This record gives sequence, structure tokens and C-alpha cells, in this order.
Amino acid sequence: MKKLSWITGILTCLMVFFAALGAVCGAIDQTATDAQFYSGKSRAAVAKYLGAQNDPQADAKVTEYIGLTDAEQTAFAMDIASFMAGEKNALPADVLNEKEQQHMIDVRNITSAAGRMSRSCFYLAAALAVVTAWTGARLKKRWLPRVIGGLGAVTLIALAAVIVMNQISAGRFEQMFIGMHELLFANDLWLMDPAADILIRMMPLPLFEQALADCVNLALRMLLIVWILLLAVYEIVSRMIRRHVTKS
Repeated sequence: MKKLSWITGILTCLMVFFAALGAVCGAIDQTATDAQFYSGKSRAAVAKYLGAQNDPQADAKVTEYIGLTDAEQTAFAMDIASFMAGEKNALPADVLNEKEQQHMIDVRNITSAAGRMSRSCFYLAAALAVVTAWTGARLKKRWLPRVIGGLGAVTLIALAAVIVMNQISAGRFEQMFIGMHELLFANDLWLMDPAADILIRMMPLPLFEQALADCVNLALRMLLIVWILLLAVYEIVSRMIRRHVTKS
């Protein structure tokens, strides 16, 4: 029974971990396909970057800096969101140059992979919930291994989050941002010139800081929903197994 308790605890830990990983990947995918990210949130971030948040002429200054009016950027944002969702094969050539087009293809490949990973992690978490229900149903103290395993996973996730937040609060977000690009991209297309590339003007560093906060909030909401579903799966399967064992 002790061995079964350990197995149940480890399986619970893995279930929570994969659910959390799926939520993070899903949040990244949803953010990348959100037109608001490339329009309203982009213009707000540019205003912050220019120090013009409270300036009555903020919209005009943002338009001058980016090179697109609010309406033009909104239309372009819809194109980007559709492209990132795989609904379009190319972006307007009159807005983005060849280098920017190729970089956006790279970004789409990464976010699409995140979407696929999200679904795979959720499926795996559901499978682990079923297996955990099967191993836990044979224990006298069924709740203890689950609590220990769940707390273990939550502790690791919280520790990772604290490390990231400490790096950001210490003003190292830009270093993290650069390091992430060097890790994810096999080329240097992400190194852009504001004088020539509209993407870097549309997406200053404050936009990605806001995107990180939005992804965290979205991932937490997704994780809450997934946990509720996983608990439901666990309880249903566990009761079915206990009923079968009792009859036997």
C-alpha cells in the first residue's frame, strides 16, 4: 500500500504539472491570436514607451511613431490575428517587409506548436487523472497522496513563478526577453530596426511586459477550469472503481 501511495502522489504531481503547462501554452496561443494585442494594447504600450500616456495628443504621437492610424492598425491587427491563427498564409506586403514577414512565420510556428502542446498536455493530464483514480481507489487514505502530490506540483510551479517575478521586479525583463528570443529562434530576424521595421515600432518592450501579465492571468483562469474538470473526472472514475471493487 505504501508503494501505491507513492505512485498515486507522483501521478497527481504529474497531472497538476501537465495541466499547468497546458494552461501556459494555451494562454500563449490565445494571446498570439488576439487582434486586440496588435491594436489597442499595442497603441497603449507605444504611448507608455513614448511617455505620452496622459498626453491629449497621445493618439497623434502614437500614429506618427508607428506610421499607422488607429483605424489602419486595427485593420492590420485583424490580418495578423488571422495569420497567427492559420486562417491566412501571408501578411500585407505593403505594411511588412520581407524580413518582417519571415519573422512572423517563425513566430506563428512557435505559437502553433504551443497550441498543440497545450492540447497534448490537457489530454495527458486527463489520462493521468484516470490512472490516479485507479491507483488511489485501492488506498485507505485516498486523499493524502493526492494532497501531497498536488502540493508538490503547486510548490514547484509557485517557485518558478517567484523566480520569474523577481527577475522582472529587478529590472531584468529585457534580459529575459532577449534570452528567450535567442533560445527560440535559430536566426536573427527578430533583431529589427525601428527606422525600417514597423513591427518593432508596434511592439515595444512594454507591450510584452503587459502580455506576460495577461498570459499569467489567462493561464490561471484556464488552470482553474481544467482542475475542476480533472477533479470531476477523478471522482467519477474513482467511484466507479470503488463500486466495482465493493461488488467483487
